[in-house]
Parts: sequence; structure tokens; C-alpha cells
Amino acid sequence: AGVVVLGLALSGFAIWVTESAFLAAGFVAGMFAIMAVFLGLGQVVTWLAGRLPRPRRPELALAMTGLGAPGGLTRSVVLSLGAGLSLLVAVSLVDNSLVAELRGRLPENAPNYFAVDIAKGDRATFEGEIEKLAPGTEIETAPMLRGRIVKLNGVAASEAKIDPQAKWVLNGDRGITYATEVPKGSKIVAGEWWASDVEGEPQVSFVADLAEEMNLKVGDTITVNILGRNITARITSLRQIEWESLSINFTMVFSPNTLRGAPNNLLATVRFKDGTAPEVQAAAARQVGQVLPNVSMINVRDAIEAFASVFGRVMAAVRLAAGITLLAGALVLAGALATALRRRKLQAVVLKCIGATRLKLLTAHLAEYGLLALVTAVIALGVGTVAAWVVCREVLELDLVFSFSAVAGALGVCVLLVVVFGLVGTWRVLAARPVPILRGM
Repeated sequence: AGVVVLGLALSGFAIWVTESAFLAAGFVAGMFAIMAVFLGLGQVVTWLAGRLPRPRRPELALAMTGLGAPGGLTRSVVLSLGAGLSLLVAVSLVDNSLVAELRGRLPENAPNYFAVDIAKGDRATFEGEIEKLAPGTEIETAPMLRGRIVKLNGVAASEAKIDPQAKWVLNGDRGITYATEVPKGSKIVAGEWWASDVEGEPQVSFVADLAEEMNLKVGDTITVNILGRNITARITSLRQIEWESLSINFTMVFSPNTLRGAPNNLLATVRFKDGTAPEVQAAAARQVGQVLPNVSMINVRDAIEAFASVFGRVMAAVRLAAGITLLAGALVLAGALATALRRRKLQAVVLKCIGATRLKLLTAHLAEYGLLALVTAVIALGVGTVAAWVVCREVLELDLVFSFSAVAGALGVCVLLVVVFGLVGTWRVLAARPVPILRGM
């Protein structure tokens, strides 16, 4: 009763002091749900162990009896270590999947640099400076402007009904462009692309998944403020973009007649010839910066590696939190072992009286702890893998990449904690003298 009261008080305090009470309440609810799940799993393991046939070997039979005993360690260990191990497995698998997505999906012909804010009149200079140091470099350019979405189908953007996760599109200016052909890395999934000599009403091609979140479809209109002028264009196609191709792509691509007279800069991708030394690439980027100070050269691979490094530190912090959870579970395990010590001493004394040796008792205890560790690790691997799969597929929208190192780590940590704590208790059990205990019965 005291533990329940303290738990509820701590939960209420967490919700009260947290800025987002809804988020804190969800966390507390999730915590209680996890406890209920692992308590239930521990109960299932205990029930199964109590009904499985016993092996002929006495040591293994004793181990199975310990797993299925009503006052045994099974429920405590599955609850205390299972939750922490599941979190470690889930974090490791999500981390592994994200790193694989970042590095594995990077195309072989990805550009080495992105160049931003190239003035129209500086295009020849830009290409010439790179060609001087790195002949054969592939350079692709696209016009780039900035505009702010102000209306959707004639309704003010601030009043339009869209999914909350799509509101970022309406916050501030967005990069836009115009093109005659479908950009590389894009695929038309609805509507049709305009003709090369298009005239008349302004047209725009929108990203398909974002259009769905904004309740837009082919035939709707969107009004964008560009350089202080509102331009209303009709959506004539929806595109699916492969962003991992690192080609030049924009959320909104307008027909050429819409922005033909608008002043704009250029965005460029630079792909050096295979075999070009990194030193030469860096020198070319520096040369462009010296000749055209307004142009920013962004190293694509360096940016990806920097993100991976930051993400790695975030994952390390999450692992640390999971480790603290696991440490708390280890303390609970130690308390459970201490509580069960008297019963185990009594059992050991009775077994000694009927001929059990220390080696047989030690073997029985090791078998019990080993089975308990294995069962807990399997449960943690199952729960952690399912949790990681849900996060990857539903939240991050990527494939789960299984990591055998995460599996081995979870197994190792679980076996180490259970066996080490168990052996400490076993040593005290084996050292117990029969006479004082028998007299106290």
C-alpha cells in the first residue's frame, strides 16, 4: 500500500511540475502500462514453469521448480530487468536502422557539394572557377526563389484545416522554383505535367504526401506571396520525391510562365569526377568562395556525417537513460534476492540433510539463474524489437535493420546481472549452517 501511494504521489508530482501536463500524463500512463505488461509476462512464465514436466536430473528439476514457485524470483526479474533491457534493445535497433538509412541510401552518384545563392550573371564564373581546378565536374542548376503560402483554395492559410504535422509549411518562406521538365528524383503520381510551351493560368506541382496532410488535391488552388506579390496557381500534378537521391527538388515547382519575369538566384549541385582528391574538391570550394563571396558551398557528405555524429550523441544520452533504468532494475533484483534468501537457506538445509552436496546446490542455482536470464532476455528482445519496428515504420517511416550486436549485448547484460547477483546470494545460502536453522523451525 505504501509503495502504491508513493508511486501515485510521484506520478502526480511529475505531471504537476512538467510544462506539458498532457505529455507527462502520457508518459506516466505508458509507464504503468509497461509495468502491467511485464508483470503479466512474468506471471505467464511462472505459470508455464509450474506446469512443464520436470527433467530427470535433480538439479534441473530444482531449477524448474524455482522458476515456477509462487514466491520465486521470476516475476521480479522479468519486471525489473525486462523493461530496461527492452528499452536498450529498442534504442539500439532504432539507432542501427537510422544509421543504415543515412549511409546505405546515399546514392553512389550523389553530389559532393550544394551551392546556394548564385546570381544569374555569375553562373559562367561559378562554373569556370570549378572547371579550372577540377575539369570534368558535373554541375546542375535550378532557379530558386522564396515564397510564403498565404491561401489554400481561397482560404487564409492561418484558417485552413490541415494536419498539425503539416503546419511547418505555412511558417515562414519556402524555397520554390519553376521548371519545364519533371525534376530528377521526382515521379508524377497524380495529374499531368504541363507542356514545354505552357501559357495561360499559373500552374504548380506539389509534393504528394504533404498535399495529403494539407487536404489538397489536383485541381485545387494555392496562393503564394513571392517578392511581395500574391500569385494564385492551380495544382495540376502531385509528385513523389526521392529525397535520398540528393537531386535538386522543391516542395512547389511552378510552370515557367508563372515566374518567367521574376528575379531569382540559382541553386546548384556539384559532382566532381570520380577519383578527384578531397583536397582538390576543398580547394575548388574555397576558390568559389573567394571569387564569389555571396555563394555558399555546402559539403553534402560532411553535413550527413555531422548529423550522424549529433544523432549518435543523442542516442548515447538515451542509452544512458536506459542504463539508469537497468540499474534501478538491478537494485530491485538485489532486493528480491534478499527477500528470498531465508526461504532459499531453508530449502538448502533440507536438501543437505537428505544428501545434496554443495556442488549439486550450486549447479541447481546456476541452472535456475541461467534459465531465468535467458527467458528475460528473450522477452526483452521480443518486446524491444516490436517497439523498434513500430517506431521505425510508423514514426520514422523507414525499414527496421536488425542488429545482432544489440541482441548479444542484451543477452550478455541480462545473464551477467542475474548470475552475478544470484551467485552472491547463493554463496550466503551455501555458507548457512544447518543446526541453527533447524532449531529455529
